[in-house]
Amino acid sequence: MNKAIIFSAIIVLISACSNSVGRNIDADGVQQIHKGSTTRAELISLFGQPDTETPYPDGQQLLMWTYSEARAMDTTEGKTLTVQMKNGRVFSYVLSKS
Repeated sequence: MNKAIIFSAIIVLISACSNSVGRNIDADGVQQIHKGSTTRAELISLFGQPDTETPYPDGQQLLMWTYSEARAMDTTEGKTLTVQMKNGRVFSYVLSKS
């Protein structure tokens, strides 16, 4: 009986362990992005500094935020928010999940 309790406790502890990288990208923040009006500063206030920022010609930029969470004995969850900026405003964006 004691072995079963100890084994169950170990399984619960292991399954509760998780490790995350990045800041979680929540749906409420993504809903606040508006094409043609949301600025880089507003994106940073919603999601923090982007993980990558790539400049392109003609005043365009590609900003990316990534988040991943690995759980013991479970799958890994990931999210990437990719925002294309043009002349300081959001031109397009996509939130992908894996």
